[in-house]
Amino acid sequence: MRNHFVRNNAEILAASSYVIQDPPALRGHYRERLGAPRLNLEIGTGKGRFLTDAARAVPSEGWIGVERIGSVLCKAAGALDRLIPAAALHNICLIRSEAEDLPDYFEPGEIDALYLNFSDPWPKAKHAKRRLTSARFLSLYERILAPGGILYLKTDSDILYSFSLEELPARGWTILASEDDYRPDAGDTSVQAIPTEYELQFRKEGRPIHMLRAQCPASAGQPEADHPAGSTPGRTNEEGAAAHA
Repeated sequence: MRNHFVRNNAEILAASSYVIQDPPALRGHYRERLGAPRLNLEIGTGKGRFLTDAARAVPSEGWIGVERIGSVLCKAAGALDRLIPAAALHNICLIRSEAEDLPDYFEPGEIDALYLNFSDPWPKAKHAKRRLTSARFLSLYERILAPGGILYLKTDSDILYSFSLEELPARGWTILASEDDYRPDAGDTSVQAIPTEYELQFRKEGRPIHMLRAQCPASAGQPEADHPAGSTPGRTNEEGAAAHA
């Protein structure tokens, strides 16, 4: 989908009550900010359709959307700011950032679940390290996810899907579920079944959607120096995952 330029996007983001202006200042306090015992993070939140629908579906949990493109995040922020007071969401916030900066914004173990919805697949082999399930990014997630935290992925890319199925276990993650052609039942109320804008478009085009869920290692939620690669998978996070799976 084409992303149109938004004039004065810096001013729009600065004025939005949903955009966190100083993410490091809230490090370790996002649960209090959102009034929720569990925190979910979507990287590449785009225009915010999935994040907003998820926040409505599970109002007892906190939902944080990270997007690096300011003009795109403006659309998500604008849609939230235009909600009438009765429909306002208090369990959601937005951050403009690159994924690489996440450990500066969240304490070790602060995030309970992570969503990667239709991330850039970087199909060329020479760009594999840029994929959001490459070892360099998984090491970042392992620092901010709680032990037993869950990563949820949906993609239309065969390359990213196959790559993820190999890369995650190589770092000690446990693949809990995977489907080559993910088609949630009509009555499926899980968060992962909530469609994104890209997903709706791809399904109209007849393109298969790939899905996987993976659990991070037991050593997650530790500073990088104390978090070795290839560590043994740890305990499950069944209560939280059940509502999302």
